Amino acid sequence: MKKIIFNKKDYKNYQDMYKDMAIKTGANKIEDYFDTSNYEYDPNILWECLECDFGFTKNSINIVLLNFDKEKIKLQKTYDDYEYNLVLEIFEEFVEKYPNNKLEFRMDEDKK
Repeated sequence: MKKIIFNKKDYKNYQDMYKDMAIKTGANKIEDYFDTSNYEYDPNILWECLECDFGFTKNSINIVLLNFDKEKIKLQKTYDDYEYNLVLEIFEEFVEKYPNNKLEFRMDEDKK
């Protein structure tokens, strides 16, 4: 199982996260009708790529979301939180539909 870690401290905004997701999942190397280097900042395109690359195949991923305060993000007090929440919902729905994949939320102090 491939482990992919996304650390919120590495991003200035949700757009940085989309770019990092595209690199870490390998979507940026796919030539398609949309811009796979950033999923066009669209959660639907993120879903499509996850489903094609990890849902329909035997390739499994462990998505680790480091320093994402899920409860705070779900309040959506900023536009970035709104966008981050959409990504979190995609990841949650993805692992629910494809249980061979895993999603973990961790904070820095949880690392040991």
